[in-house]
Amino acid sequence: MEISKEDILKKLPLEIIIILGTLAVYLIAKSVLDPQDKNAGLVLLFLSALVVFELVYFVWKEIKEGVSRHGWKHEIVDTLIAIVVAVLLWAGASVILNTTTPVSAVVSCSMLPNLERGDFIIVQGAGIDAYEIEMSGEEMQSLSEDTTVTAGGQNFILPMPLYAYCNCHRTEPLCVQFADNPESVIEKTGPFIYHYGACTVDFRNGVGGYGKCLEYVEFRGEKYYQNLSHDVIVYAPPAGDLFAGVGDIVHRTFFKINADGKTYYLTKGDNNPIFDIQMADASCRNPDIRNHPIPQENVRGKVIGRVPYLGYLKLFIVGQWNEDEQCGWQIDYTTVR
Repeated sequence: MEISKEDILKKLPLEIIIILGTLAVYLIAKSVLDPQDKNAGLVLLFLSALVVFELVYFVWKEIKEGVSRHGWKHEIVDTLIAIVVAVLLWAGASVILNTTTPVSAVVSCSMLPNLERGDFIIVQGAGIDAYEIEMSGEEMQSLSEDTTVTAGGQNFILPMPLYAYCNCHRTEPLCVQFADNPESVIEKTGPFIYHYGACTVDFRNGVGGYGKCLEYVEFRGEKYYQNLSHDVIVYAPPAGDLFAGVGDIVHRTFFKINADGKTYYLTKGDNNPIFDIQMADASCRNPDIRNHPIPQENVRGKVIGRVPYLGYLKLFIVGQWNEDEQCGWQIDYTTVR
């Protein structure tokens, strides 16, 4: 028997229809407005807050009606049962998917176009596909140390990765050359040699441009290019890292590194021009604040599925109402594998 959309809507509680309707209005407004514009941002902020208000109000209304019909004792028991059921469902999903975080939501636009902010993702603890390499513990440690840059026949020792350094010193001759001709600048950190190239950047307003992006990494004479068939993982940044204060990160694996009997991962957002470990303190005041390789124990699992838009409910509830600036553009790579 065929069920029409009208029949489905009739069976849905009015509260759910209202919440989903407000979310739909938010998504439509986001598609036609520029979130970076102050007035448009206020409209989107209002709609985000309205979704949260509706959720809170409808839960409160349900509890109030339950109390008036059955009394406080019955309502408390019902609430406890609902909490126990939710915990059991989470525990069951964790066992089945072999991870402590079976579901999550994408917070930023660093994985465009393959994952979008607001995607609800399903996570599984399983084998992770990436370029697998071996290195010593000393080589691993050197990935987070000073960088040697070669440009115009000269060598420069930088206290932080090249990309981050040039964001802080844009007018220095080295950084001007890097901006104008990224292919002519080579960065070496530990056993890795980073090679850059120009990449196209498509902006939300329809304007195109060019940026400087990591083209490939050279390791022991072999070139490694970005591979979009590698798994996207969810990981908890190590304590003290640049990303440590933003919660779990959802990025694609590039390298799986075996070092002194331990496993680490190097990751990169599809919409980021560089590795996570090449990022440093944006304020330029503390070059030591950066990211490090991800230990295996920090990996929650890999992304095996997504539901568009549903993750916005989580983002709004935890107060992540505003888009980051990165949602305004998308990087187009010329060389991927």
